[in-house]
Formats: sequence, C-alpha cells, structure tokens
Amino acid sequence: MKNKYTFIIIPPDHGKARQFQLSQKRKKALLSGVGAICLFIISLFSYNIYLNHQLLGQEEQIALIEELKTQNQAKDQEIARLQDEAQQVALDISNIHELELKLMAILNLDEKDLPAINQASSQDSLGSQGSQESVMTAFANPSRGGTSTLPPFLLQNSSEIARERQLLEEYYKIALENQDVIERTPSIYPIKGEIKISSEFGRRKNPFGGYSNEFHNGVDFPCNYGTEVYATGKGVVKVSGYNRVYGRTIEIDHGNGIETIYAHNSRLLVKVGDKIEKGQLIAYSGNSGRSTGAHLHYGVRVNGKTVDPLKFINFEKEQ
Repeated sequence: MKNKYTFIIIPPDHGKARQFQLSQKRKKALLSGVGAICLFIISLFSYNIYLNHQLLGQEEQIALIEELKTQNQAKDQEIARLQDEAQQVALDISNIHELELKLMAILNLDEKDLPAINQASSQDSLGSQGSQESVMTAFANPSRGGTSTLPPFLLQNSSEIARERQLLEEYYKIALENQDVIERTPSIYPIKGEIKISSEFGRRKNPFGGYSNEFHNGVDFPCNYGTEVYATGKGVVKVSGYNRVYGRTIEIDHGNGIETIYAHNSRLLVKVGDKIEKGQLIAYSGNSGRSTGAHLHYGVRVNGKTVDPLKFINFEKEQ
C-alpha cells in the first residue's frame, strides 16, 4: 500500500461505504489535469480581459471616427459656403465690369484711355478672368481634412465689392438720366494718339514774330498734316467753311450755350445743319488760314464767351 492513497466515501444515509485507491502515478495525472483545467480557466479569463480592452479601444476609435465625420461634414459645408461666396464675388465683379463698360460707352471713353485704372483692377481685384479662374480652381477639388478658405482680400472685400456695385448702378442710372447732357459736353480730345499742346489758352507771344503779345482763345494741338479730327461732343454743325484767319473751320453747336471750334483744317467732312455724334470724324487737320504750321486750333465758347477747352477735358483744372 506504499505510495498509494485511499479515499473512503460514506453516504449520508449510512449506506454502504465506498473505497478508492489512488496510486502515485494517478495522483500526478490528476494534479496535472487539475492544473491544466486551472490554466485553461485562467487563460479564458485573461482572454476575456483582453477582449474587453480591445472593445474599449474600438469604441474610442469609433467615437473618433464619428467625430472626424462630423468635422468633415462641417468643413464640407464651410467649403460649399465659401464656393458660393466666391461665385457671388466673381458675379459682382462681372456686373461691375459690365457697368463700367456701359458708363464708358455713355461717356464716350475708350478702355485704353484708362490704363492706370484697368491695370489696378487686374492686379488688386478679381476683375480679370485669370483671377476669377484661380479663385474657383482653389475650390474645384477641396481635400477632405484640409483647410480651404477664400483669399483674405475676397473675404474682406466681398461686402465692399457689393457696395461698389450698388454705387456703380446708381451712377449708371444717373448717367442714363443725363446721357444727352453728357453726350453734348465736349469732354474728349479732338484728336487721338499722343496728345501734345504747342500753345495753351490765354496770353502768349505773337507766333508770327515780334515782341507783341496776343490773347489765344483756344488750344493748339501740333499734329501731322491730314490727322483725323473728331467732334468732342454731340451737336449740330453751325459753321463749315473757309475763314481768313482760321482757314477751313467747323463750328458745332452743342446746346446749352456751348459751341466748339475746329480750325486750320485741310479738309472738311460735314456741312452746316448736319447732326454730329460725339467722337464722329468731321475733318482732317492742315495748315489753312493764318497759321505757322500744321496743327489743330481747338476752342470752346460758353454763352458766346471763349473759355479754356481743357476745363471740359481735364476735370482737375480749376473751373
């Protein structure tokens, strides 16, 4: 019986007792089995703890993903809002440019006559097509999770652009109401190209020599023989013919007491009674009459009194 263990089982009802013997080998096997079962249970418990930890991590990741989705939706909405604002700014600029062209047409101005304004508009605003395209391209393919905003000057000036457009609309309405007056005002130069003045309005030395002075009642524009001469305002031809002093001369009545004179021409293209539009070709310059060389003498009378013609062209001159 050495190295053996005896187990006696006595039932509670005083039944027959049972006896079992356990050898050393079986004891080791039993202990090994119990150990294996305990180890298995511990392993299951540890795995359960690991799974719980993993689930907690997954829940945090899911919460983070949901938060990122919410942020992306907010950014998508912001990008859509900025795209709408960029489109509105581009539309406002387009409307402003159209109003500018209409005003220039009413005022009989050429776009090339305003180089400083046009260059500033193309550099400092979205007035140019390239600028508008660059702005819209910035929102064409917005990257998720990235930041996408309008250029600062658009965000700062969008309301200013809208106010400027409203002002231009008001100016345009006023211009339409006064279009006839504007058309009749001699506010452009009678010749095109590079403008030079050889003799201004006022006292001057006698161009024919000597020491005497005389009053010059107009402005002389030196130009090549045969240079095109244009009407500076809408009106009716009052005089078209030859004058001993002024040579071949045209006088236009613009209404409201304003008349313009174009003298020393080589050829006249209009006759008395013709209705003239602002900027219409009316003559070719020359050297007719009392003249020292090819040029155009241009004068303005207001209610019969000669005035400096440049006051109608250069609005910075003192009235």
